[in-house]
Amino acid sequence: MNMTIKSLVFSTLLLSIFACNQNPSNGNSQTKNNGNPSEIQDEKNTVKTNFEEGVIDVKISTPGSKMGELIQKVDPSKGDISGQMKKLAADLPAKDKAEMEAQSKKAGLFNLAIMMLPVHSTIYIKGDEATAKFEAITYHGENTLNNAKKEGMIFMKSQNSDKALTIKYDGDSFKDMAGTQLDANNYDIVQTDEISNVAGYPCKKAVYTLKNAATAKKSELGLPTGNVYKIEVFTSSQMPKAVNFLHPVYIKEDAGIMKLIIQYDKESDLKILYEFNKLESRAVTAAEMSIQKTKKISDYGKEKLAVGMEMMGIIFGM
Repeated sequence: MNMTIKSLVFSTLLLSIFACNQNPSNGNSQTKNNGNPSEIQDEKNTVKTNFEEGVIDVKISTPGSKMGELIQKVDPSKGDISGQMKKLAADLPAKDKAEMEAQSKKAGLFNLAIMMLPVHSTIYIKGDEATAKFEAITYHGENTLNNAKKEGMIFMKSQNSDKALTIKYDGDSFKDMAGTQLDANNYDIVQTDEISNVAGYPCKKAVYTLKNAATAKKSELGLPTGNVYKIEVFTSSQMPKAVNFLHPVYIKEDAGIMKLIIQYDKESDLKILYEFNKLESRAVTAAEMSIQKTKKISDYGKEKLAVGMEMMGIIFGM
């Protein structure tokens, strides 16, 4: 694997760490409302209050992607995720295999990204603190952070070996861990008057469209953020901003982001649809907020290259 491929793979890996459950998107109607957003009600006709503590189920779908459709059929509760993928691929009709191969030739990096996205995840929220626990095809991950203190920690373990890694990040490295952060200066941003109902919460919609791919800034880790051509961002003032650091793309917004529609390439209609699906407002336990740890805890701010290579080793079994 040459260094260029390693850079792309590692950047894609970091993108996947902050994402969540992949399932087909349905049930969240998008409605325009010119009235007071706080008046939007849930299915029980009760006004939603601020979500300050509880559990969030998040889903990601990949409209039009045959690879995404295949991954969405994986059941993490059955274990052996890689084995499930192999069987599902083997059972594909010849027509679907051909279509998936054709898509792969046009969107190889996109398919690599969705291969690394988790197939199941849960986010726990407690004020400024947020913890995500998720299963991907090749690894198990846990990510916890405190937005007020600007510190966090990630645990990763291979699904196919005993390899595991714990990384802490704080201070400047807290911002660096948002490796897919977009520079707002590179985007035309339109704040629409559209109000969308996401899991019963009213969300304002903004549309970010890339001005010029040639001038788009890359993340510190080399991720070509210029490839993110357009993002539809849905935010709710009733959702804590701590959740924003657990999304596949970090966008600095003044409210909690509950839904993203990400289009990487202007010439391709393949997108990632990321949205909060089900929210349960309740007290969360210390065990739910905590993550597993290895004996050695690496400091991301001091060991970026070493940490990156170790993470790749877990993902690819090197």
